[in-house]
Amino acid sequence: MRDDGRGLKFGTVAESYDRYRPGPPEEAAALLGGVAGLEVLEVGAGTGKFTRLLIELGAHVSIVEPDDDMRRVLLRRSPDVSVLHGRAEELPAAESSFDVVVSSSAWHWFIQPDATNEMARVLGDDGALFVLWNGFSRDVPWMAELTKLRQRPDDANARPRGWNAPFDPDGPFVDVRDVSLDWAWTRTIDDVVALFGTYSSAIIQSDENRQTMGREVRARLMEQARNGAVELPMTLRGSTARRRPR
Repeated sequence: MRDDGRGLKFGTVAESYDRYRPGPPEEAAALLGGVAGLEVLEVGAGTGKFTRLLIELGAHVSIVEPDDDMRRVLLRRSPDVSVLHGRAEELPAAESSFDVVVSSSAWHWFIQPDATNEMARVLGDDGALFVLWNGFSRDVPWMAELTKLRQRPDDANARPRGWNAPFDPDGPFVDVRDVSLDWAWTRTIDDVVALFGTYSSAIIQSDENRQTMGREVRARLMEQARNGAVELPMTLRGSTARRRPR
């Protein structure tokens, strides 16, 4: 797969991304367990959708976000986080600096195994890693069909969002388990159409193609809407693991 740079194009829609992308559901707090007072690193933090939950839970949060525009929105919303200027494959932090590392809807952009090894390096022994994706429930038929509209059939460089994170059984992470949390998100049709414009596959398209996609999304949503709003089946899923003691 050729890298066409789309992973660093989200900054062009940073404000819309922060406004229309889903944040984690409240139930995600139980998935994370107690993080109050812990040193937590979020890698690929975007505009801080997940960052804000970590702060609410009392974590001491540091972030890595290579896109300047995305990071600018994050810092406006969460000015007290610690910013590490780097990328997942070269984390600017000392060994065993963190108790927890989190990646939310970003893992598929990282170069592997470099990123995995770096996260293992900065985690203390027995530290927790959470690799999560938060999005549409693709096992719901009408949502699966809706999701297809954001991809071009001829897009050879599409980065599919993950369901879990594979780890080498002999590598630095143990006690790997897959997690899944279903939740519901009620949005207006206009909100969902705007949300589709924040996906990487839409950002790189022409204005004409984005407008066509928006019309198709709107037509599908009209079939599901009640009083101009749609209840979207959502799933927070991914993998958790523990840093193998050195």
